[in-house]
Amino acid sequence: MQYHHGNLKQNLIDCAYQWISTHGIDGISLRSIAKISNVSQTAPYRHFDSKEHLLAEVAVLGFKNFSKEMGKHEASESPTTDLVKCGVSYIEFGLSNEHIIDLMFNYPIKKTDFPNLLAAAEHSFGMLLGTFKRLHQQNIDATQLNSVALHAYVHGLLSIILINERIDKSATNNFYKASSQIKGNLEKMLTNFIENLDFS
Repeated sequence: MQYHHGNLKQNLIDCAYQWISTHGIDGISLRSIAKISNVSQTAPYRHFDSKEHLLAEVAVLGFKNFSKEMGKHEASESPTTDLVKCGVSYIEFGLSNEHIIDLMFNYPIKKTDFPNLLAAAEHSFGMLLGTFKRLHQQNIDATQLNSVALHAYVHGLLSIILINERIDKSATNNFYKASSQIKGNLEKMLTNFIENLDFS
C-alpha cells in the first residue's frame, strides 16, 4: 500500500483506529502499525513522538465519531427527550466500539499533554452541558453537576451491558437476569433518571 506524504499521518491514525476497534489496545506499537500499514518502520516516527502520541490521535478520532453519533438527532423542544436520545446514542456507539471507548475513557493518557485530545473530549462533554443549560435555564451549577451525573449513569449502563454480553447465555444468576433487561428499558431508565436528578 502506497501513501502520499501528505496523508501518511492520517492513514496511520485510521489504521491504528481499525486495529484497536478489532483487537484492542494491547500489543499495539508504532512498529506494529507501520507493518500493518506497509510502510517503513521509521515512517510513524516522522509524525508521532511515541505510542501514546499515536493513541492520543486515535482517541481524538474516537471522540469526533462519538460526538457525531450523539449529535445525529435534531434538537427538539424537549431537552429531556434530547438527553435521552444522546444517552442512547452514547450506549449504541459504545456497544459497536468497545475498544475505542476503552481507549477514550480508561486508557491512562494525560489529556492535558495532548491539546487536540482535550479539545475533542471537551466538545463531547459540551454537548451534554448545552442541553442541560436548556433544561435548567442556564443554572451553571445544576448544569455541571447533572451533566457529570448523567455521564456517569450512561457509562455505567454501558459497562453493565458489555459485562452481560460476555456472560454465557445459559446463565441463570440474578445479575445476568437483571442486566439483560437494560436494553429493552433503556429510554425509560434514562428518562426516569434525568427527570429525578436532584440538582436544579
